[in-house]
Amino acid sequence: MESIVTRVTSKGQVVIPKQLRQKYAIVPTTLIRWIDKEDGMLMVPETRDPILAVRGMLQGSGLLKAFKEAKAEENERENKNAARRKSVCAG
Repeated sequence: MESIVTRVTSKGQVVIPKQLRQKYAIVPTTLIRWIDKEDGMLMVPETRDPILAVRGMLQGSGLLKAFKEAKAEENERENKNAARRKSVCAG
């Protein structure tokens, strides 16, 4: 793990080095969570997509595939229910 040094401005701002912004997909409007620890602090970028946030964590377990299938079934049920409500309102 390499060490990178940046300077804090008079406004308390810090520039996140380009290679870290790219590595962690930090773009304008990315929220950063600051976590105070006894031995220092953590800066953790919040991801917009929870699936991307855990990418690789459960690799090979089949849980991600099962989640995606369940989500697709849920969306299909919601679409059918919405179509039924629409036809009842129209009829």
